[in-house]
Amino acid sequence: MLKAERQAKILQMIREEGFTRSEELIKLLNTSHVTIRRDLIRLANQNLIKLEHGGATSIDFLQGMPEPQYDTKMFVHAEAKDAIALEALNNIGNESILFLDAGTTNLRIARKLVGRNFTKLTVITSDFMIAKELSVQSNIAIILLGGIVRKSYYNTYGPYTEAILDNLKANIFFLGFDGASINRGFSNTVLEEIPIKQKMIALSDQVIAVGDASKYCVDAPYLICGWERVHKVITDNSIDEKFKDFFRDKGIEAVLSS
Repeated sequence: MLKAERQAKILQMIREEGFTRSEELIKLLNTSHVTIRRDLIRLANQNLIKLEHGGATSIDFLQGMPEPQYDTKMFVHAEAKDAIALEALNNIGNESILFLDAGTTNLRIARKLVGRNFTKLTVITSDFMIAKELSVQSNIAIILLGGIVRKSYYNTYGPYTEAILDNLKANIFFLGFDGASINRGFSNTVLEEIPIKQKMIALSDQVIAVGDASKYCVDAPYLICGWERVHKVITDNSIDEKFKDFFRDKGIEAVLSS
């Protein structure tokens, strides 16, 4: 198992359980005490967890704490992200123009597009990793938005990025987000990304929110949009029951992957 994958599993378990013992992690991941201790220290140094006697407790990075490193984020809720990506493909028609938001869920959508028999697709994105993933596909035209580089997270933002977007339009925007709550809508931890997401919403015929269940019942600091701006939600079936009721009561189209 890759180090980043192992640390992502540790972080996911600690966040889900609140407190996790070192011995439990050693057994689950079939590794040594030294390795687990090193992983916990690395996550603690990023302010993602707090070390405790015999284990570690979670810290909510949305409350002013940093995000996990990109390589770690890639493996957090990886199975759910893959299932969401597969469902997302069912919405894409031949010769569609797509906005793919920056982030690891949309990167998984990009990976699922590779090898598909579309006559032609156009993908517009601010995410370097998505552009790289799709660059092997002769049937996919890629427009990579320039701008200020968000270091270590491989995407762009800023007024130049926004100016380029003013000249573009898409059939579908796959919206990534850090939090979603019933009362507030969709939100994000990175302020600079908000104008990009909002422009992509305004310039798209259909907006589909893609995010695993851990992002629901969460309020990130910066508001992206309310529920009325999103046409469809794709998430996983472990989402809180109150959201399932909310989707049904409000007539929100939701696909819950298993």
